[in-house]
Amino acid sequence: MKKGWISIIGGTILGIVISFFTLEYNGWQINRHDRDGVAYQSINDIDINLVHNSFIIIVVSCLAIYFVLFLLEKRRNRFN
Repeated sequence: MKKGWISIIGGTILGIVISFFTLEYNGWQINRHDRDGVAYQSINDIDINLVHNSFIIIVVSCLAIYFVLFLLEKRRNRFN
């Protein structure tokens, strides 16, 4: 139980950090102009690829931490 929570929290933090430093945000910004050329509305679009890739990195980080903790626990039990 403790191993699961540690892997979820640690994997989420590690995945966010990895995503922040490795992935680039390429979102669109749409500006609407009036007749005088002044922007009166700005629409920001979210980059779906960024969200998807970040989610995959977070899931892989969680699984990797869980696997490492599993191996450490198995090794510790073998020596006791």
